[in-house]
Amino acid sequence: MSRAENKKALAKVMEDERQKCASDPIYFICKYIKVVHTVRGLVPFDLFKFQRDIIDKTTTNRFNIIKKFRQAGITTIYAAYSLWLALFYAEKAVLVVSIGDRESTAFLGRVWSMYSELPKFLKIGTEERNKHVVRFKNKSQVKSVPSSDSAGRGESVSLLIVDEAAFIDNMEVFWAAIFPTIATGGAAVVLSTVNGMSNWYYETYHAAIKNENTFNVID
Repeated sequence: MSRAENKKALAKVMEDERQKCASDPIYFICKYIKVVHTVRGLVPFDLFKFQRDIIDKTTTNRFNIIKKFRQAGITTIYAAYSLWLALFYAEKAVLVVSIGDRESTAFLGRVWSMYSELPKFLKIGTEERNKHVVRFKNKSQVKSVPSSDSAGRGESVSLLIVDEAAFIDNMEVFWAAIFPTIATGGAAVVLSTVNGMSNWYYETYHAAIKNENTFNVID
């Protein structure tokens, strides 16, 4: 086989691998995403079964609400999922809303760390990167901001992720303000640990259990 033929064959293998990643976020995450382990350092993100189930349900339900427990890696899962969506699908907008600026920048930091560790053939280049947004050359982006009345205002969002919703002040007002960003067909994931019983997250979660709203419950 000539050098040109070898190059063409390698390009075919890489393109097939890109297509496989694009069609299966679990395959992409397990094979190519690396995360920081407190003892072992940088390690492959080998998903547990319940973590795979979360991804499956995210891809099959437009609205999901999750009750998470600490150290479950749920936020990390959605950092990886956000990267997958933005990398392989053009003109997708992921908006992540966290409690505060520290949490929002930490989320985007995870996304960027995951992107940095990808093999070269999976990287597509960026047009903009700062502490709150990464915009790729395919016109997709991951934006992570603290909760506020103006978060996401005027934007059209493909995937909205609200992290630790039970701890966001005036969540009822915030949800009413943010919902129009996904009104054109975007999806939403609301996740949180429990924070008492008198808040929007608690009421929405339990209403979803009773099928009183459109959220799919993931425990």
